Amino acid sequence: MKRSRARQDWITALVCGLGLHVVFGSACTKKDESSPATLPAAPAATAPALPGAPAPGVNVIKGTVKLNGTAPEMKMLKREADPFCGKVAMKDEEVIVSPAGGIKNVLVRLTRGVTGSYPAPTTPANIDQTDCMFRPRMQGIMAGQPLSIRNGDQTLHNVHTYKGASTIFNQAEIPGLPPMVKRFDGPSSIVKFKCDVHPWMTGFVAVSDHPFFAVTGDDGSFTIASVPAGTYTIEAWHERLGSATAEVTVSTEKPGAADLTLTAR
Repeated sequence: MKRSRARQDWITALVCGLGLHVVFGSACTKKDESSPATLPAAPAATAPALPGAPAPGVNVIKGTVKLNGTAPEMKMLKREADPFCGKVAMKDEEVIVSPAGGIKNVLVRLTRGVTGSYPAPTTPANIDQTDCMFRPRMQGIMAGQPLSIRNGDQTLHNVHTYKGASTIFNQAEIPGLPPMVKRFDGPSSIVKFKCDVHPWMTGFVAVSDHPFFAVTGDDGSFTIASVPAGTYTIEAWHERLGSATAEVTVSTEKPGAADLTLTAR
C-alpha cells in the first residue's frame, strides 16, 4: 500500500511539474503544510547579447570644448527701456564658461567625411522669446526642417535673421499670436537672430544637411549619436571665440573622442 501511494505521489509531482495542472488541478493545488507559504522569486534571466550587436556607447562621438585663457567678464544688460524686460535683471550670455573651463553654447558638427543623404525631420525645432531673450541661444537644425519661432513675452519683438551681413527675413511678432514657422535651405550655414526692438537679444541656428551635430551643455560637453563608422573632421563653432577643428574616428567597437579648445579673445 505504501509503495502504491509513493508511486502515486511521484506521478502527481511529475505531471504538476510539467504544467498539466489543467487535468490534475486539485492534486496540484494541495499544499504541504510543512513547507513555507511562499517561495522566494527566482532571479530574472538576463537576455544574451545578440551576435554582432554593438556594445552600448559606440557609434557616438563624445567630447568637451574648453577655453584656453581667462573668460571675459559678462556685464549686466541694460533692459530698463522696456518695462516688461526690465522686470528681470540679466547678464550678457555671449560667453558662458564652467568652473572647469567648459564652454556652453558651442555648436559642434561634422564638416568632412559625411556621405549619403539624410531627410530633414518633419517635427519642428523651437526657438522661444522668453524674458526678452532667445531660448535656446544656440541650436542646430537640418536644412528644410521647420523652425517654430514663438513670442512668449508680453511685449513686441522683431525677429530679424541674417546670413552673414544679408537679411534672410525681418518680421515683427506680436504677443499672443501663433508662432511663425520658417525653413532654411542648405548649404550648411549659421543663421543669426536679432531683435530690432531689443538690441541685446541674440540667437543662432546652425543649419546642416546631415543630423550629426550637437550643442555643448553647461559643462562644455557634447554627444553626437548614431554616427556611421568612419573618419571625420569635427568643428566647434562659437559666436565670439571662433572655431577649432579636429579629426575623429568612429567605429562599432568604441566611441569616438574629440576634445577641442577655443582661445579667449
